[in-house]
Amino acid sequence: MRKSIHTFVAAVLATVIPLSTQAQKAGPILAVFAHPDDERVIGPLLSKLAREERETHLVIATDGSKGVRDFAHIPAGAELAAARTKEAQCAANRLGVRRLHLLGLPDGGLASFDALGKLRSALVAVIDSLKPAAIITYGPEGGTGHPDHRLVGDVVTQIVQADPRYYMNIDLLYASLPTERLRTAPRASPTVNGMAEALLTVRVPFEERDLAAGREEFACHRTQYAPAEMDSVNAYLAHAWNGMVWLRPWNGTLHDRRIFSR
Repeated sequence: MRKSIHTFVAAVLATVIPLSTQAQKAGPILAVFAHPDDERVIGPLLSKLAREERETHLVIATDGSKGVRDFAHIPAGAELAAARTKEAQCAANRLGVRRLHLLGLPDGGLASFDALGKLRSALVAVIDSLKPAAIITYGPEGGTGHPDHRLVGDVVTQIVQADPRYYMNIDLLYASLPTERLRTAPRASPTVNGMAEALLTVRVPFEERDLAAGREEFACHRTQYAPAEMDSVNAYLAHAWNGMVWLRPWNGTLHDRRIFSR
């Protein structure tokens, strides 16, 4: 009799535990990109996860010190790197990211054995410490195609596929946009190299408030985009997203099909 009462109580409690509490039990979500502002491609998703009290982390690999724009009046180097660090933290705060990890590697300088080795070591340390349920990064097309974007995605993929602790337990996803929707998107600069819609099998719907949060975090990156450019990029992305963030499992399958719907 006592056992049945305990079973009944446990069942009742299970029905009233909020979804956010269940989400907290899952491993964190780790986003890994090359530059401050690259997170824009999944901004609404990071906002949605934070609203649902899911732990999120953002890694930015480079210091952004070569992203010179004439209107910002900041030369390449330490001053620009410092400004972009502040912008990255602003963006992370707007998206509710638990922690921003800045690796400080040279902007535009990842294509060397030394830089790639440092990138790999730093990422392994972050992954080992967090034990994420999923990692999101760029795929082979590298978003805008920037070499740093492609290299960061390549190194993340190398790390996951080389170690059974990772490839058997962590879902690795490539963030992209469907090529078909980009063909009809309003003009913007820069544009994005898309991926075939059929390959982007993980599609996470978001709410209008997440779209707004994405616009707010993008507004943090004032050294990189003039207001009119931000407006055009926002319209371009909103059209391509069409109410959902698009992701491709690196090997076509997921360990956890409910990874973003807890």
